[in-house]
Parts: sequence; C-alpha cells; structure tokens
Amino acid sequence: MTLALPSLVGLTVLVAGVVAVVPAVVVERLPRQRPLPAVPADTETLRVVQAPGERWYLNGTPIPRATLAERLGRRPWRVRFLPSAALPIATVSDSLRWLRRSTVGPVSLELPPPP
Repeated sequence: MTLALPSLVGLTVLVAGVVAVVPAVVVERLPRQRPLPAVPADTETLRVVQAPGERWYLNGTPIPRATLAERLGRRPWRVRFLPSAALPIATVSDSLRWLRRSTVGPVSLELPPPP
C-alpha cells in the first residue's frame, strides 16, 4: 500500500501535465508573412503555374522547365507561383525553393482560398 499512493499521485501529475500541453500542440499555426524584397518599380510580374506531371506554364503558355529557369535568371522579375491543388506539399515546397534559387527577384506563393 505504501507504493500505491506515490504511484497514483505521479500518474495524476503526468496526466494533468499532458492535458495541459494538448492545446499548445493542437493549435493551428498560420503561415508567417515575410515582406517582399524591394525591386525596381518597372519590374515585370510573371505568373508561373505548375501542374501535375512536371508541366509548367508561364503567363498561361506551356514552357519547359529548363527554358523557364533560363528566362527567370536573365533579369529581375516579380514571380507569382500558383501550384496545382493536385500536387503534394513536398513537390510544392521543392518547386518554390527551386524558383527562388532560379529567380533574381522575389517569388511569392499564391494559394487558392480554402473551400
């Protein structure tokens, strides 16, 4: 009986601690907004869309990935990246990272509003 009471108290403290931490773990975190770097006022905005199957579109026109990288590296652009909703988040993350490496200007991710 002497070991039962401390075990019960320890278990109660453990359960209370876990219950207290649950709201902090489950809370929804919104993405942080970062300010875009300054670019000249006359910088052109390009809209880049990625569809499943490694299909890329630049301002609505199909374009191969190699040609897109070449064009983005020529001069500063403002790029707005809109990935297809059918793409996995890992693919979107890799593509965004690639676009930011390939582009001289800022790249922003545009997501459609949630349903």
